[in-house]
Order: sequence, then C-alpha cells, then structure tokens
Amino acid sequence: MAQTLTDIGEEWLVKSDLSTATVDVGLYNDSTDSLTDSDDVANITTEPGDGNYARQTDVSISANNISGDWGVVTDRKVTFDLQNTTPEVDAYFFVVSFQSETAGDSNAQDHLVVAGSLSQTYDLNSVDTLEVSAGTAGVSVD
Repeated sequence: MAQTLTDIGEEWLVKSDLSTATVDVGLYNDSTDSLTDSDDVANITTEPGDGNYARQTDVSISANNISGDWGVVTDRKVTFDLQNTTPEVDAYFFVVSFQSETAGDSNAQDHLVVAGSLSQTYDLNSVDTLEVSAGTAGVSVD
C-alpha cells in the first residue's frame, strides 16, 4: 500500500493550521483492511485491541518537502508499547477530531486522515516496543 491521504484528510489538510496541528497515530493490518481514500475510522477493523497497545495521542506534525512533493510528517519518534499484544500489523494511520463537511458532520468527530505502510509486517506476539522514527510517517501530495 502506498501512503494515502483520505478524502476527509484532504479537507482537513486544507483547513488546518499545521503549526499547531496534532494527530493520533495507530497501527493496523492493511493486508486485511486495504484502506482507500474514501475510508474513515470505522473501516479500520484490525487495530490491536489487546495487551498494552494504545493509539499515541497528540503527535505533532509539520509540512515538509518529501522528495520533491510537499506533505505532512510526524515531528517526533512515535513509540508503541506492545507487550501482551497479539495481532500482526503492517501499516499506520492518523486520526484527527474535526467537523468534516465531506462526512456531513454536525459536530467534531474522529476521522481517518492518513494511512501508510510500515517498513515491514510485525508479528506483535514477538515485539514489545515498536518505534516509528520522526519524519517517516506521513503523506505527500503530488
């Protein structure tokens, strides 16, 4: 899977102030979920639900030139505590709470804005900690 900016994510990106924007970052298995740009949080069915796993919250992002195309990436390393967590994951996602016209919201809700591949598939039965380096999770717009 390539990095994906969802349709709702496009709206959020255009309307947001990236100098103060933060996202929640989670893990999932894209080999099963196969997210597309029309998907939202409800389409993520493989996010771990056991062990110490939790979405990492309030992760700052910034605009960057990514190989000639502008986009957004995480500003800091994102660390997941995965002790006693069992599924396999191969991708990450960003969630932001905002009122989306695209989704027809009447108030702010959590929305999937970005999804992307990890460097490999991880069997969380054998991983206690997973670190995603700063600047490696995000999406470019071309």
